[in-house]
Amino acid sequence: MKISVSKESFIKSWSLAERSAGTSGSMNIFSTVRVYADDNGVELQATDIRTSIICAAQGVTVLEPGEAIIPIKGVSDLFKKASSAEFSIQVEDGKATMISGKSRYKFSTYPLGEFPKLPSSSGGKNFCSISASNLISTLERGTICASSGDEYPQYLSSALFEMKDGFINIVSTDKRRLAISRSEVLRESESDSILLPMKGLRELQRILGMIDSNAVIEILFDDSQAYFVTSGMEFAVRRVESKFPPYAKLIPTTHTTAAYIDRSTLISAIERVDVVVRDYNRTVIMNLTADGSCKLIGRAQEFGEAVENIQCEVDGEPLLMGFNTRFFHDALKVFDDASACLLFTSRDSHMLVRAKDSDSFLCMVAPLELSKEEVDLERNLDEEVDVL
Repeated sequence: MKISVSKESFIKSWSLAERSAGTSGSMNIFSTVRVYADDNGVELQATDIRTSIICAAQGVTVLEPGEAIIPIKGVSDLFKKASSAEFSIQVEDGKATMISGKSRYKFSTYPLGEFPKLPSSSGGKNFCSISASNLISTLERGTICASSGDEYPQYLSSALFEMKDGFINIVSTDKRRLAISRSEVLRESESDSILLPMKGLRELQRILGMIDSNAVIEILFDDSQAYFVTSGMEFAVRRVESKFPPYAKLIPTTHTTAAYIDRSTLISAIERVDVVVRDYNRTVIMNLTADGSCKLIGRAQEFGEAVENIQCEVDGEPLLMGFNTRFFHDALKVFDDASACLLFTSRDSHMLVRAKDSDSFLCMVAPLELSKEEVDLERNLDEEVDVL
């Protein structure tokens, strides 16, 4: 195999493949990229077992067809730091020679038979088509409640992809909260659902950030994999063999209290309260009153107290509840609408956070049980503020 490479274009393609390879630092077949060159161009392949990618290499001219298994460690840096805008790579008898300007480098490649066969979307069932930009935003919102580690049951560190009525729903939960993100698709299949691990989806988010946001992503699936396919790229994620809970049954259909608050003002207030409580219990007490007042209170022993007063529109019964500041903040940060809508059915139920005029995102956040001391704190501070 012999190829001529235009560095700037090639590195973008190489980086896509490199990110999907195993990069734990160990030298093995999973920390390599398979380079396949024929008359149609050059294809790059990489896998870490859980995910895999096949992408077309840009900026490459095939001088002699062939293939090679190229290690990432060290060689990637040679490609990226090449002194000239163009360089060549020739592979013979398991040895590669790279020539960049007047510089020459040699490195070993892996035996061709050691690289695993990658899954293919050919024969996969259609799920939907969606623009890359919509998929990015839906993923960002819909996965905020998934656990970051390898949790058991597995659905806690996964996200559900669900097709329903012309929309894709992406849903995640860690048992204390639930996020549902919804987006219209360009083309749909019949109602279907697939459960995918967060580690693979985080890599998908990084890959989507490296391609054209206007690109159309075709999502397909088979019994073991989900495939995200666009022009010149196919990314596969191994499906999770677990069942996601029937989340729709958990969402209240009525509420007794609704609060409409300027979103940016509420976010800033929660961030200031969190400064006080983040090293203690991360609890913010929220008091909603019928006169249109939202008071946020935080207290940390040996540090101090924070009280934030925000004007809002309250419809329904007054409420006094406590929430985790990080969970509350996460739910508000992922949508862009000016006004946030907070819905409640009782002081023991989850808070529903969404945009005031949109159903594209919903997050349920479990309340924290407030001690008698915390309830008394709110009352005492309320009296102090009234005196001031």
